[in-house]
Amino acid sequence: MTTTRTLLRYAALTLAVVATTLSLQAGIKSPRLLAKIAQNTPAPVIVDKGQEMKLAEKIAQENGGTALWGIGHSMEPLYAPGTAVVVKEIAYDDIKKGMTLVYRKANGGLVAHSVIDEDRRGYVVQGVNNDEPDAVSVNEKNIVGVIVAAYSANNGGLHQMMALADSKSAKLVAMR
Repeated sequence: MTTTRTLLRYAALTLAVVATTLSLQAGIKSPRLLAKIAQNTPAPVIVDKGQEMKLAEKIAQENGGTALWGIGHSMEPLYAPGTAVVVKEIAYDDIKKGMTLVYRKANGGLVAHSVIDEDRRGYVVQGVNNDEPDAVSVNEKNIVGVIVAAYSANNGGLHQMMALADSKSAKLVAMR
């Protein structure tokens, strides 16, 4: 247990340092906000190639969530394209700044972006690699859930295509 906690703390600290270091390049410029995202969004667990969705589906089934493939580059460097994520429903009042939410756009597509603020329409979200917040706020009508786990093999786009080819029933969530 202590070893797991130590590893989790080390991973969170490493992610916060990476986020801060990359803040000059990322769309979100605030090191404080990037640290909040690193604190409230699970870091991806590095797994063997081809195991991302299998592990995500297993965790989703055990915990009542949904496994989705992440596509696009808006959540880099936090999540590379081809990261399998586990999304679980969350009470609207339990949402916190820095969490990465999945919401449904008007056209039915799913988007995973991080909470950066709150306005009268709901929670303002933005991809960590995007220069601007999303035009749509996340509210009780369009929220799908929060990312509770993530699994990635590497950063390569080719890997993403190979992994998707292995899963005929994969659902996608845009990270762009």
